[in-house]
Amino acid sequence: MCVSTASADPVDPDPFGYKDRTSYFVTPLDPGAFGANADKSIILSPYGTSRTIECASFHGQGWCRQFDHLGNEHKLDQVKIPTGSSEWDYRGVWIYNPF
Repeated sequence: MCVSTASADPVDPDPFGYKDRTSYFVTPLDPGAFGANADKSIILSPYGTSRTIECASFHGQGWCRQFDHLGNEHKLDQVKIPTGSSEWDYRGVWIYNPF
């Protein structure tokens, strides 16, 4: 079966580049942060989730950033809080670096 180019899924030109991942985060004071949204990473930032959070990954390593109100890029540093018995059982806490 042939699929026309117009209906085919678009190919991501940069599969390892930064993507909007704001919906993957929750602030600690948001309703459900430790209930219904406990599967999301926590963001500690003066902007919370009101400004876009972009993340990229390659070979199991990940990086996230957030831009301030002036458009300056700020790195988000990750801390992994263990939630189980394996190294993959954790909740990510991402901390806004103001520098």
